[in-house]
Amino acid sequence: AHPPKSYGDWMIWMVHRAYLNDPTLTDFNFNNLHMPPAHLEARIAPKLAKAMASNTHIHTLSLVNSNLHKAEGSVLAASLAQNNSVVHVNVENNCLDSASVKDFASHLLENPNSKLESLRFSQQKGTGNFFGRPVEEAFGQLLDKNETLLRLGFSCDDAHWRNHINRALLRNNDFARRRRKKQAGGEEEEVVAEEKTLRRVMLTTPPSNDQALPQDGPQRVVQGFVVAHRKFPTASQLQNYAKGALKYSESAPALRDYRAAVLNMAKGTQVTVADAFEVDVTGTMKAWSIENDKWTLDIWVEEKRFSYKSTAGKEVALSVSDNFAAWLDGKAAGYP
Repeated sequence: AHPPKSYGDWMIWMVHRAYLNDPTLTDFNFNNLHMPPAHLEARIAPKLAKAMASNTHIHTLSLVNSNLHKAEGSVLAASLAQNNSVVHVNVENNCLDSASVKDFASHLLENPNSKLESLRFSQQKGTGNFFGRPVEEAFGQLLDKNETLLRLGFSCDDAHWRNHINRALLRNNDFARRRRKKQAGGEEEEVVAEEKTLRRVMLTTPPSNDQALPQDGPQRVVQGFVVAHRKFPTASQLQNYAKGALKYSESAPALRDYRAAVLNMAKGTQVTVADAFEVDVTGTMKAWSIENDKWTLDIWVEEKRFSYKSTAGKEVALSVSDNFAAWLDGKAAGYP
């Protein structure tokens, strides 16, 4: 089919190609073309926004200065929750508001299979560059989970979320670079760890080794508490639990030594760690250290590496799963 001669009919024809999922249409470009408002023509902006939910061939969607309004922007955002093929979306210099921009973050968070690498929506008419802290926080939370976005085109006013987003984008670009190098047959390189603040740790999967745990009296008391309460005690909690069976001078060394023995046995097993924002990550603990009450854990999630470090003066809560507690209980009973 040949494109119609009239400008309005051409836009309708192009959107219909997107709606039909035309395999030859991979670059959709309405830059600087005025899309009529939805109440005047439903076959252009509204239809295009909905079509992107099921289109599998458009690689680049560019709608710069195309009169995209907030209602259609929100529909387009919802479509991106289902689209697993578009890589570049540019909706800069349109008529979106903070709520519709936030919808992009919320809906992309629902799509773990998104291939989107660049998303741009700067300079919205009537709004400007800044969309408010809730929008910036929404994109920060999106980038906690999303590992495909490499470029995000909007200005972040809040210093905390600007730093949070920039660090996540650097991480994603590093992941992408290493993937390209691996696909090209390059040598493996040392994986740089992304640093996070450590708040709590749960040992989830029991070790498969038969190494014996310490069996002296004070450490048996620690083990009894951990099995009973599914967490490691403080020195004062251990004293109360021991009910006089443990000297105060024995509590801290017994706790320290038993914790070290259990953490050594847990190396190479699955653990769940939480950062300062209470975001849980489950991965393999490759290494650990505690120096002057400052913890450092080396956690791997598939090919991603995280270095969790505790804050000075903040106690790290160490707990165990039911399965891990049962394994410890078996060790206490003398089973391998």
